[in-house]
Amino acid sequence: MVLRKLTPTAAAAVTAALALAACANGTTPAPAGATADGKPVLQQSLQGLKGGNYTFTRSQEGTVSGSVHLPDGSLMEQPYGPTVLRSGKAFYMRYRIHADGYEQYQKLFEKYKRKATPAEAAEIAKAEKIMAILDGKHWVRADEKRLRAAAAEEDQSGMESLPPVPTAAQPDVTGAGALVGAVVRAESTGTAVTGTLDGTKVDPELNLFANDPYYFYGPRASAMPFEATLDAQGRLTKITVHVPGMLQAPASAPPSAIPSDAPTEAPGAPLVIAISGYGTTAAPTVPANATDLDPAAYELLTNDVD
Repeated sequence: MVLRKLTPTAAAAVTAALALAACANGTTPAPAGATADGKPVLQQSLQGLKGGNYTFTRSQEGTVSGSVHLPDGSLMEQPYGPTVLRSGKAFYMRYRIHADGYEQYQKLFEKYKRKATPAEAAEIAKAEKIMAILDGKHWVRADEKRLRAAAAEEDQSGMESLPPVPTAAQPDVTGAGALVGAVVRAESTGTAVTGTLDGTKVDPELNLFANDPYYFYGPRASAMPFEATLDAQGRLTKITVHVPGMLQAPASAPPSAIPSDAPTEAPGAPLVIAISGYGTTAAPTVPANATDLDPAAYELLTNDVD
């Protein structure tokens, strides 16, 4: 058989026939290395988190690490603020009260005990006992509702930084979903997605960026570059956001008055969220030597940030 070169008309007909066949099979052919809209790809990549079984780290200035195994429980460790383990309805915490002034408080106790009345000495002894258990090393069983009440009563409470509770309805506590929801532009190539996101659209309560990104970063806050990586199943494994340097002068002027090239400090560390262990993360182990938190501790925790 002699192969003949196809005429342009015949070649077009063959291409059209192949495209129709691909559509009939439910697939759409795409050239190798071609880019596509990354937004739907990123949204789909969050499906793995909805299973409520994963391990993650979130790092920038310090690293938050966690493991989620619903419905059995979760563990979240923080460099600042409480480390929390939830097992069923039980709540366990490891926390260093008065972190910045821990040693100073111990010295003050010694000073006041010398002149304290018996009643005052008893109160000091109780406070010392509480500080001994809230030293960041010991696990305590606590009432989470009372801890949250302590945070609501006083703005200076470290309980304001209690980690979020993963639930069947809201299983993602990594922060990745909030970042994906703020994406402005994204391009997908294979298992890589790149683009920009609007930091001002991220809930400040998540503490992923400064509490008011525009104030600190100016117009750059609305166009933070990012790159994401997916696994072979299309699940998100890593997202890195490059945070701009802070403005050298506060962005107190309206957006239209701040030039996009306004001077800034050098960029800080990027925000990196890494996720693994989809479907294989074990349930957290309940601390064997945990003790019940003294009821008097809840009052001390209403104002424990120096």
